[in-house]
Parts: sequence; C-alpha cells; structure tokens
Amino acid sequence: MEVFNWGTFDKKVFRINPQGNNSLLTGANASGKSTYIDALLTLIVPAKRDRFYNQSSGVEKKGDRTEETYVLGHYGNIQEEGKSSTSTQKLRDTNTYSVILAHFKNTDQKQITIFQVRWFSNNEMRRQFGIAHLPLEIEKDFGQFDAKGLWKRRLDKNYNANSTKKRIEFIDGPSAYAERMSTLFGMRSVKALSLFNQVVGVKVLEDLDEFIRTNMLEEQDAETEFIQLKESFLTLMDAKTNIEKAKEQIAQLAPINEIAIQLNKIKENLKHLEQSKETAVYWFAMKGVELGEKELKKCKAEIVLLNEELKELRNKEETLKQDERRISISIEKDEVGSKIKDLEKEIRQLERSRELRSSKLDDYNKIAQNIELSTNPGEETFKINREKAKELKQATQLKIDDENENLRALKNQADDFETSTNDLVKTIQTLQKNKNNIAGREAEIRDELIHHIGASKEEIPFIGELIKVKDDELAWESSIEKVLHNFALRLIVPPKYYSKVNEYVNGNNLRGRIRYDKFEEQAYLKNLRYKNVNEKSLINKIEIKPKTQYEEWIENYLEVQFQFICVDNLSEFERYSEMAITQNGLIKFRKGKHEKDDRPHISRKENYVLGWDNKEKIAVLKKELTNLQNQQTENKKAISNKNTEIKNLGTFKDECHNLFSKYEKYDDIDWQTYANQIQEKTEQKDDLEKTNDRVKKLQEQLEKVQANLKQLSEVDIENKVIEKGKKQTEIDSVTKTVNSNKAVFEPLGHIDVSEFEKQNQDLLSMEYAYFETSRKKFQDENAKETEELEGQKQKNEDEVKIKINAFKRPTEIITNKFKDWRSDVNSLPDSTNLEFINEYQKLLERLEKDNLPKFEKKFNDYLQETITNKVGNFRMFFENWSDSIKENIKHLNDSLKDIDFKNNPKTYIQLVAPNKINDEVKEFRNLLHAAIPNIREVDSSIDGRKNHFYNHIEPLISKLDKEEWRKKVMDVRLWFSYKAEEFYKETNAKFKTYENMGQLSGGEKAQLTYTILGSAIAYQFGLT
Repeated sequence: MEVFNWGTFDKKVFRINPQGNNSLLTGANASGKSTYIDALLTLIVPAKRDRFYNQSSGVEKKGDRTEETYVLGHYGNIQEEGKSSTSTQKLRDTNTYSVILAHFKNTDQKQITIFQVRWFSNNEMRRQFGIAHLPLEIEKDFGQFDAKGLWKRRLDKNYNANSTKKRIEFIDGPSAYAERMSTLFGMRSVKALSLFNQVVGVKVLEDLDEFIRTNMLEEQDAETEFIQLKESFLTLMDAKTNIEKAKEQIAQLAPINEIAIQLNKIKENLKHLEQSKETAVYWFAMKGVELGEKELKKCKAEIVLLNEELKELRNKEETLKQDERRISISIEKDEVGSKIKDLEKEIRQLERSRELRSSKLDDYNKIAQNIELSTNPGEETFKINREKAKELKQATQLKIDDENENLRALKNQADDFETSTNDLVKTIQTLQKNKNNIAGREAEIRDELIHHIGASKEEIPFIGELIKVKDDELAWESSIEKVLHNFALRLIVPPKYYSKVNEYVNGNNLRGRIRYDKFEEQAYLKNLRYKNVNEKSLINKIEIKPKTQYEEWIENYLEVQFQFICVDNLSEFERYSEMAITQNGLIKFRKGKHEKDDRPHISRKENYVLGWDNKEKIAVLKKELTNLQNQQTENKKAISNKNTEIKNLGTFKDECHNLFSKYEKYDDIDWQTYANQIQEKTEQKDDLEKTNDRVKKLQEQLEKVQANLKQLSEVDIENKVIEKGKKQTEIDSVTKTVNSNKAVFEPLGHIDVSEFEKQNQDLLSMEYAYFETSRKKFQDENAKETEELEGQKQKNEDEVKIKINAFKRPTEIITNKFKDWRSDVNSLPDSTNLEFINEYQKLLERLEKDNLPKFEKKFNDYLQETITNKVGNFRMFFENWSDSIKENIKHLNDSLKDIDFKNNPKTYIQLVAPNKINDEVKEFRNLLHAAIPNIREVDSSIDGRKNHFYNHIEPLISKLDKEEWRKKVMDVRLWFSYKAEEFYKETNAKFKTYENMGQLSGGEKAQLTYTILGSAIAYQFGLT
C-alpha cells in the first residue's frame, strides 16, 4: 500500500508491504497510524456516509478529519499573536494532488490495484477512482500528474493500448467503484465494505439488534419499488381524472349543444320564413294572374251570357212591339179571325219550347238532387247552384286525394298485418319445435350453431329455458321477466364446445346478436354462495330446472348478480339503498340507478322468455294470431269500402261538373216562362173567340202589351244593361290586377314554388275574391312568426353565452380539480362569436365518441396492469426480501456453528429473528395483503376491479405517501427482532439467549462481538 500527500505524509511516497500476513502497525503518538489506516479505509469504503475517520483515537465519528483536510495536510491549529481566533496549519495548498493505492494478490496470482487520485480545480476537490489488473506504483505511474488529465491518457496508452482487455479501468463515482470492487473481490455485496468500516474501529457491540440489521443483512431499494407502484397509481389517477374531466365537460357542453341545436333550428326557420316571404311575392303575383285570368274568363262568359239575355230581352221587346203594332192594326181593321190564327201558331211554338226546357229541368233536378242542391231553382238559385257545383267539384277532388292517401295507408297496414302474421306463425312453429319460450333470431342462431358443431340443445341451453318463476309467485312474473330478460337470452357453453363456438361465432355473420357464458365447474363457486338469503329475495321466487348440470352455476350467478329484494310497498322499497324491486316493475339497482320499463312489447306476456314449458306462451301467441287475423279481415273490408267510397266520390264529382257545364244559362230550364206565355196566348185566343166586342178586347190586349213592353224596356232591359256595365267594370279591375301582378313575377323568371305550395296547401284552394285578403294574412303571419323567432333566438343566445362563459372561465373548484381545463378550452371561440358555436358541438362529439371511451379504456388497461402486476410485484418484493433475510440468517448460522464460542464445555452461537410486534408494520402488511385481488371476486361484477382499486389499493398508496410512516414499515429488516442464542455443541441444547449487551461483562461483550463480527465478515466477504 502506498500514500502520497495524504495527511502528514508529505511530498514523498510512504509504503507498507504486509505480504498477506497478519501485521501490527505501531508508532508514537501523532506519528500517523490512524492517518494511514484512514487511507486504507478510504480506498476500501469509498462512500463517505459509510466510513468514519480516526476511529482508533476514540473521538466522535463526526470528527474534524475529512478527505479535504487529508489532501491539504492539516496538522493543527495555532493562535497568532494579537489575534483572538485560531488558524489551521496545513502542509499543502490547493495546487497539490494526492494519490493513495493498494495492491492485492491471491494464491492464484491474480493481482488487483485499487487507486484514488484527488486534486483541486477552482478550489473544489476532484476525485478519480480506478482499478488496475496489475501492480501500480505511485512514483512510476502517477509521478507526472497534471490537472488537465494527460496522466490518465498516459496510463491508458501504457497499459490498455496493446491489450484486448482493459488492464486499467477509470471509474466515475464512488458507487460504481464500490460495485466493481465488490465484484472483483468476490464479496457478497457492497455491504461488506461498510462492514470493513466497523472492523476498523469496533471495540464491542453496544446494540446487537442494530448491528445484525445494519451490517449483516442487505438493505434493498424499497423506495424505488414504491415509486414505480406510485407512478402506476398516478398514471391511473390521471386517467381517472381525465374521465371525470371529460364527464364534467360533457355535462356542461350538453346544454350548450341543445341550445345550439335550437339556435340552428331557429335560424333555419328564420331562413325558411325569409325564403317563404320572398317566394310568396312571386307566388302571390303568379297566383293573382292565374286567378285573375280565371276570373276574367268567368266574367267574359258572364258578359256573353248577359249579352244573350239582353238580346233575348230585346227580341221579346221587338215581339211585344210587333204585337203592339198588330193589335193596333187589328183594332184599326178589326181582323179578329186573323189574330186567333196567329195566336194558335204562337201557342204551338211556345209549347215546343216549354217541353224541351221541362225535359232539361228533369235532368237538372236529378243531378241537383244527387249533389244535394236545390231543385226547381229560380234564376238566382240557378246561379248559386252553378257556383256551389264548382266549389263542390274542387272540394270533392281534394277529398278523393285524401281518401286515396287513406287507401294507401290501409294497404300499408295490410302489408304490416301480413308480415306480422307470418312472423307470428314462424314464432309459434319455432316454439312448438323448441319446447321453450325463446323464439326469433336468437333461437335460429342457436339452432345453426349446434347443428354446425354437433351439440345438442341440452348441452348448450339458453339460461332462460333452465329457470322459471314459481307457480305460487306468478304475481311477480312481469317484474322478474324485466330483470332477468337479457340474462335469460344468454347461452351456456361447456368447455368441450367452447373453442368450436368461438370459431363459429367469430367466422360467421350471425345476422343477429347472441351472448354466451363459458361454463366451468369449480368448487369455489359453492364456497362463494351467500348463506343468508333474504326470504323476500328474487332468488326465492325462482325455480331452476331439476337435474340440469348447470344448476349450481346458475344459482351462484343469480345470488351474485341478482340479489334483488321483492318489496311489498314503496316505504319498504325506500329502506333499501340498492337492489330492490316492486311488483309493478320499479327496479332499484346499485349506485342509485332506478328504472321502470312499461313499453308494451316489454310487458306483453307473449314476449316472456323464462321457463322450460311454452304451452302457455303458445296459447297466448295463438290468441294473438287469431286477433291479428281478425284485424286482417277487417282491414280487407276497409280497403273494399274505401275503394267504393272513392268511386262514389268520383261519380259525385262528375255530377258536379255536369251541373255547371251542361246548364250554362237559366233559360235552358225555364219552362215556366213559356207556360205562362202559352196560358196568356190561350186566354187571348179564348177571349177573342168568346167575346163579340172584338175591338174592346183588342184594346185591352193592346194596353196589356204596352204595359209589358214598358216593363221590359224601361226596367228589365235597363237593369240588364246596368248589370252588364258592372260586369265590364269588374273585368277592367281584374285586368288591372292581372297586369300589375304580371309586372311583378314576369321579370323574376321561373322560380320553383313546389316546396312553398307543399307547406301552404291551404292557399291552393284560394278564390279570387279572397286573394288580397289571403295575401295580407300570409304577410302578417310571416312577420309575426319572424318576430317571435327573433325573440327566441335572442333569448337562446343570451342563455348560451352565460353557459359558454361558465365553460371557458370555470369555477375555482373545477380548475383546482382539473388543472388543464383552461388549456383544453382556450382555443374555443368566445361567447361573442356565436357563429362558431359548432366548435363546442364538435368538442362534445369528440368527448363522447373518442376521448371518454379512450380515457375509460386507458383507465381499465392501467387498472388491469396495476391490479394484476404492479401490486403483486410490490408485495412479492417484500415477500422475497423477508425470505432473503431468513436465508441470510441461515447462512450466518451455518458459519457461526463452526466457530467455538466457549471451549469448556464447547458452545456455539446462533442468530434468531422472530417477528417484531409492531402495529404500524402489521397495518402495512394487512393493507398490502388486502391490495392483492381475488381475481374471481373482482371479475364477478362489472365494477369489481374499480371497487377493488378504490377500496384497497388507493388506501395503501395514500398511507405510503407519508414518508415517515413509509420508512418505518418498508424496511423489512425492521420487521424482525434479532437475538443471539448459545447452544451446547455436543447436545445442541440451548444454553443462553443474548438480547442486549448491557447485562454482559467486558470479556463476554468482546467474545460475543468478535464471534458475530467474524461470522459477518465470513458471510459478507464470501470466506469459508
């Protein structure tokens, strides 16, 4: 061993060479014995925390000697004259360097030199550790030291350049140096190096328990194990936080999305109203032209009719004037006989006209009667009938259109009845074939499956065909069916078919849905059963099919998953925090979830699936089939009746058309006027034939003709002329309306108004008389709706701005819980930019469809990894450490057994390590044990793993987060108390137990100290 510039060994190399023998280092006081030993201690124990200088002097371990004081050569303090404080005396300054090395070799001539070099750079001490596989000397190999590191390159070149294996290793840091040295020297671990520190200075062991724990047992890195577990835990908590954040964001975004949808609808409606308003300008103008032209046509037709009537009146006027002239001439000539003949001729002409019109009136009356209008009308009623007939024709056409729609609906209903009947027949046939209550696609898939793999229905049954509601509990059947419906539709697959079923299901398009459970008969299921089942439990109302191999499996599953209590009233229902059901079907699940499903297809008895006997269900279905077939018959009758009704409406419409198309003017049916004229002429003729006073009669006739002529000329013709004038004025007005509307729509070109008409069908039957009123009404309603929608839009925008502000600027509670909330929402538009509100909707969609499922999957994956591996590995670390302590004690005892502790009689020492009674360690071990899951239990429910994490793993991590508590419980060496027991060598009988050193004499202390120290050295240094 050599030292250079170490302590008081100054400026030259000091060397000792024990040659592997026991050596005694002697010298005067302050001659440097401890300094030299401290150099050896520094070489072998490189970590400062594991060694204490100047131990042999008896001073406190935290003395004044350090590596720096040894390199600078501190040797004392001096008080200079005139100064109150002392100054340190030293042999060297910071420009110096120091080298210490030791060379070892064994009987196999393997050689190792360990060396350390120290120097100062910028007043800070630097160190270089090294190991050489050959002898080195300070003067020869370190004499040309320089602070730039050329000395290292020189050594590397001299010893490593031409060698395939490095002969000198330069090592960075004391830990790597200690590891490499312990490996090369064959030590059990670096613990041997700190034990060497004990060997140097130990006199007697004061605390046996602490010495064994600290120097004879390995400390393992429990902190790193905890950090790894905590990292998994934090990752899991991050995933959980992400889930909670996503759910909170979804909860806040959902009302924003709803308002956004409402706003979009309002905007669409406003846009539609604006479009409707613009289209209405065109449509009403076009409609005004269309109706105006029809009105013009009608008015012109009426003008023609008025002209004809006026012409007829003028003809009558001319006839009366002729009569007036003839009578006047007759009076003048008294030609009575000629007059009678003329009257007879006129009567015959009038009779022909009367018969023609009477016949037409009969036909007219038949039509009028068929369409429920007045028969034998006067002239005014005739005109009213014509208008009513037109209106009736139009209304009947609309009714025909409606009834055709109803006919189509009936035919669609007929198709539905046909499909439902066929499906029901097929279901009944399936039930008759399967003998259970499960039909439909599920039953077909099961049949296809078992046919493919060669199994039977008994081997792969539906769960529903193995359970039923007890006969005396049928009042609960509806509620129990709702609870067990999905469970009943699952198949049970035994192990021998499991792979074939997976292969078939995975490789085929099932065209439907099937669920199945793998059956495994294991004894643990019996032990997991609940022993105390409530007498009102749903399970007690269920009967399992006798002699089925799956009985225990089903019973256990029902007990684990369907522990519902069947309660009699709501008071009892509310007493249970979870898993309760009423006879009316109100169900309370776990975690506060409630449900009641009264949809008809759920509640109907024919849809029940429990039971292995389906006779009752088939009877119900047959009854339903009969009912369906009756409805089908009624539907066919309704279709036939509807066809008849439409045909009758067509006939009615044709009659309406005939009324106003065949009879255009009242004269066509006015036989009464001609009858009156015939009577008048006949009376004239009779009077002429009876009276002798022909001139007087002729005079009376003349007066009557003149009176009639005056009425006709001055009243009837004048009124007709006025009526014609009014009609012409109406034509002029309509023409003006038509022209003004043409001026509106013609410049606009063609605009598609089909959608407008579809949405405003009530306008299609509008008449010209109500045209302007309808247009104004439409404009007013459009304006009113627009105003209302604008109000709703403003209200929704105000509301959504508040919600967006709350989302973008959340409360302190939310920001404290979700630190990255603000960064998530920072890029979203402010509430002042509602035109970009769809960004919030897109975020909601991403959260619901992508982020939340991804976070939940990540959480479940981490949860699986943490529960299955991390916690198990963490526990195994402590189990292995505990086992290694016991194994180490065994190895130490093997060494101690070979060492004679006393000679007369001969005894030996053995170490014992009973468990230490410590409440904190006990709590830790219990928490650790509870954190290891029972896989069957955690997998028995959907949230089993999550519940295990929150109930058992999170409390463990929370407790371990307390550093002081963690240090007490995670050092497994502290789990045991360490004692020494003395045994007789000859009989192996126990002689004495040593728990502490205070009760021993000085000699006994030394003897026990060096016996245990010897075994520790033998153990750590691998000596035998």
